[in-house]
Amino acid sequence: MDYILKNGRIASLDEIKDIYIKGGKIERIGENIKANGLDVEIIDLENRLVLDGFVDAHMHLDKALINERIANRSGTLDEAIRIMGEYKPKMSMEDIKDRANRVLEKAYGNGTRYIRTHVDVDHIIKLNSLQALMEIREEWKDKVEMQIVAFPQEGVVDKEEAFHYLREAVEMGADIVGGIPAREENPVEHISMIFDLALKHDLDIDMHIDETDDPKSLTLRDLANMAVKNGYIGRVSAGHCCSLAANEKEDILPILELVKEASLNIISLPSTNLYLQGRGDTRNIRRGITPIKYMIEQDVDVFIASDNVRDAFNPFGNANLLEIALITAHGAHMGGEENLKNLFDMVSHLPMEAFGFNKNLKVGNRANFIMLDAVSKPGAIISQSGLYGYFEDGKLRRKE
Repeated sequence: MDYILKNGRIASLDEIKDIYIKGGKIERIGENIKANGLDVEIIDLENRLVLDGFVDAHMHLDKALINERIANRSGTLDEAIRIMGEYKPKMSMEDIKDRANRVLEKAYGNGTRYIRTHVDVDHIIKLNSLQALMEIREEWKDKVEMQIVAFPQEGVVDKEEAFHYLREAVEMGADIVGGIPAREENPVEHISMIFDLALKHDLDIDMHIDETDDPKSLTLRDLANMAVKNGYIGRVSAGHCCSLAANEKEDILPILELVKEASLNIISLPSTNLYLQGRGDTRNIRRGITPIKYMIEQDVDVFIASDNVRDAFNPFGNANLLEIALITAHGAHMGGEENLKNLFDMVSHLPMEAFGFNKNLKVGNRANFIMLDAVSKPGAIISQSGLYGYFEDGKLRRKE
């Protein structure tokens, strides 16, 4: 069956267009496309949003749903890391794949078509999680485009065995080199080691940065400096960056200028950080969300993502990026129309373009895109709109 979709609002352009799908491929995107005797089904989208798919820019699929097995009783980051380290030896390939697949089913049903997932690689789990996620990436490749970050959760400085497995992960086919300098006594050395490895293999970098309320923890500055020094402009991402929110705006402005010079991507993870941060505060409890609105004002590239889904770090999560956008709107005081439009873009075309994902909604491509049951970006977030329908490998799937 061929189709003409009338009056769809292309989310990345915020323009009303028609889409002609012939033989399962996108033949044309334009205005006032007519059937002219063609054997097509005409569907009036009535200004509903059309997009390539949502982009989850930071997940941990290897840890997803682990709270079915273990409990973080204090709710702190330190306990989460500790109990995960204790549980890792018990994680089988089958267990990892089962949990990851269940979350992927949720994400796909909610419209996610692109994922960047961090996967633990260290002397405890070795390469088991990576192998599982590489198999899953292959199994899901026709539905979800996935990038895998080799993530050294346990650190690498003075941990030769852990660093060995990180090098092996890169050789094995990880797409990106991760890092977590705050776990080290010498965070700058950690960052340097990650850059050396990434430079050797010409891979991008995506680190967990400053996931703390401590205003003095500002390794983001070191990361940006090293990106500039090594000419890694636009190739480095930083997740969390919570400590920026513990500082005055005028104090972090020079760091944000460095971030812009390095063209760093900042990935805020509001659901997890609202849950984890501020645990030591007894009044005026901090939210722990990096200052997203201020970053936007300063023209910093910033996205939002799910991070943890029902694991030791966060007991919540439905792999639903519109839910993450709503949580962010509450937590970051972003309820205005332009704020909500920004949040929608931060889980869709902005990270897709920044991370080099392949655009689905393009003439000549097989039809693989989603249609939301909403006519505006703010409305989609506020109403938590579901899918109106979607195309999968050229075939229309209608939501009941």
